[in-house]
Amino acid sequence: MAVLQTLRTKAAGLLIGILGLALLAFILSDLFSSGNAWYNKFKDKAFSVDGEVVPTKKYADRIEEWETFEKLRRNVTSLDEPIQAQIRESVYQQMVKEMMLADQAEKLGLSVSQEEMDDMAYGTNISPVLYSVGFFTDPQTGQFDKNALTQFLTQVKQDISSVQDVQVQSQLIELKKVWAFIENMMKYQRLEEKYNALLAKTILVNNSEVKQSFEDTKNVADFAYVVQRYNTIPDSTIQVSESEVKALYETRKNNYKLDTDLRKISYFIRDVIPSEEDYDAVAKEMDAAKNKLLTTNNPALVVNEYSSSQFIDAFVAVSALPQDAKKFAETASINEIYGPIRDDQSYVMYKLLDKTIAPDSIKLQVLPLPQNLDATITNQIADSLLNVIKAGKDFATVAQERAPGSNAGEAVWVNEMMLANTFGIGKQCFAANKGDILKLSLNGNLSLVRIDDKTKPVAKVKIASIYMPVLVSDKTQNTIDNELNQFLTESGKPDKIEADAQNKGYNLISDAMIYPSEPNLQQTPGSRQVIHWAFNEKVGSIKKFDLSDKRIIAVIKQDIPSGYMPESEVSATLKAELIKDKKAAKMIEDLKSKNLTSLDAYAQQIGTRVDSVHFVTFDSNNISGIGFEPVFNVYSKVGQQNKLDGPLKGENGVYVLDAINKTVDTKEMNAAEIKSKLSQTTTYMMMQSLSALTEKMKVEDNRVKFW
Repeated sequence: MAVLQTLRTKAAGLLIGILGLALLAFILSDLFSSGNAWYNKFKDKAFSVDGEVVPTKKYADRIEEWETFEKLRRNVTSLDEPIQAQIRESVYQQMVKEMMLADQAEKLGLSVSQEEMDDMAYGTNISPVLYSVGFFTDPQTGQFDKNALTQFLTQVKQDISSVQDVQVQSQLIELKKVWAFIENMMKYQRLEEKYNALLAKTILVNNSEVKQSFEDTKNVADFAYVVQRYNTIPDSTIQVSESEVKALYETRKNNYKLDTDLRKISYFIRDVIPSEEDYDAVAKEMDAAKNKLLTTNNPALVVNEYSSSQFIDAFVAVSALPQDAKKFAETASINEIYGPIRDDQSYVMYKLLDKTIAPDSIKLQVLPLPQNLDATITNQIADSLLNVIKAGKDFATVAQERAPGSNAGEAVWVNEMMLANTFGIGKQCFAANKGDILKLSLNGNLSLVRIDDKTKPVAKVKIASIYMPVLVSDKTQNTIDNELNQFLTESGKPDKIEADAQNKGYNLISDAMIYPSEPNLQQTPGSRQVIHWAFNEKVGSIKKFDLSDKRIIAVIKQDIPSGYMPESEVSATLKAELIKDKKAAKMIEDLKSKNLTSLDAYAQQIGTRVDSVHFVTFDSNNISGIGFEPVFNVYSKVGQQNKLDGPLKGENGVYVLDAINKTVDTKEMNAAEIKSKLSQTTTYMMMQSLSALTEKMKVEDNRVKFW
């Protein structure tokens, strides 16, 4: 019985253990399933700074905020792909900077008070951010305008509840968002400034450094010299072993630190362009259009039927035409046709309809009248305002009284084409005399339009232009896709795809190193998807990407994890350095063995001539005719006059120097000036401190998983 009870106890314990494991497996399975909120939150990491995670939504919200700001700044409704990519990277850099500065500021007790913020906006110490954002500039000079800033701030500080107009309320809300965005930039710019200044104060310039700096710069030398260039010895004659490369790599390893993973891919880009069959199809269409233009009494109908741009019934200055149209207009007769001509990826054709001599442009002032009123009432208001203006009141003054704060009454230059295309009032305005005021409908709204001025008459023409782009047909696109799909079927293996691509004549880019933050490949719009794919798939993966006007086939060759760049990736650079060192050693040994005693003898031995350079000091960064060559800097200080020095190893070759003239600047040492200069250098170095913080605070960029 005791044995039976023992078995029962063990069996029960075993059963409980099995049930416990099953329950644990169930819980873990649910916990790490893609639908679990906790798991999704764990995965949802755009990037992190010192363990603090920034979710993708927070990052995306900041991108949207920056894009809104940029649209307003540029006065556009959309942004192209390169600008969007630039904004994504700028937002990332800014957010990382803010998080690092916030952490350091809290530890150091740094802050930016409201008084400082107000001073940066309203006081004498205007923030550099306000100079750079472009919102507050004089349109005439393009320079910062404090009055524009003051007007903006007055508007932004309005209470939204005090504004009745819904549209104005919406605009005010947007402006308040913009100001909040700018204020945030101002705050962190000032915080970074304080942080760098604090760090700079931790490094003091002592008197010994000041004296050494003075001693380094007071020697000025003129040199005669001979150089034997390294390229006079073929690289193939110099032997460098793998062990030598490896040893140099270990010495320089810290220069090759990687703070992010890299990928190596090979790829080629196939342009999707029209075939000759596509061109022939458009050429036939153009021939049909030409036949109609030859016989029609209404060329506008033909233009509107065939051209990608509609007919505009207006004269244009001959001087403003494209070169081919200008040449045609200058010599053609009325009803003469030019073309059709193949022009790059399109066809173009012109028919000359009329010629005249008239002003190219006129200067207009516009006074908009109230909308949504009965036409009779609007006309009465227009007549009343006309009487006021005819009685002597300035048109612009009346316009501003009717629409204060707008651009009503402002005089602008326009040409006939602009007026005809936008408002359809070109003929009326150009037929009127200077000073005339017209009642015209602008997009359905009655306005008073004054002809303020006109340019001198020039030769103008009216032309019917037919422009037809040659588009890629479905047939052509299918042919290209079938060709590439067949290539993938036959060659879609990592070990042969590159060789087959080259045999097929594709422009293969082999072993391209890509970074996760790169916006695209080779500045190719839409190719960011290739980079996203490369960092989220396994080595050996192959894929075809369909862009709007291109196709890309890529293979992932290598995964390079963060840490250090592999020796294989930098061995060519290291080998080149070792080859240069060995060339220098060989040259120096050979020249020394000749026991030469003059520059002329060295020049004859090398097969070159004696050159000279003047006014070299220890801190000359760029030597005239030579560039960066520290050996001259050193010997401007330590070399003796009229004494040969060398052969000496340089950056570009082996040198023999003769200091033909040396002088010592006799001016007294200005310790305060030198100390200030050295302190500025220190401050500049401290401005790079955030780069060091990035590594110290373990910034992890995970954005390539999502974008």
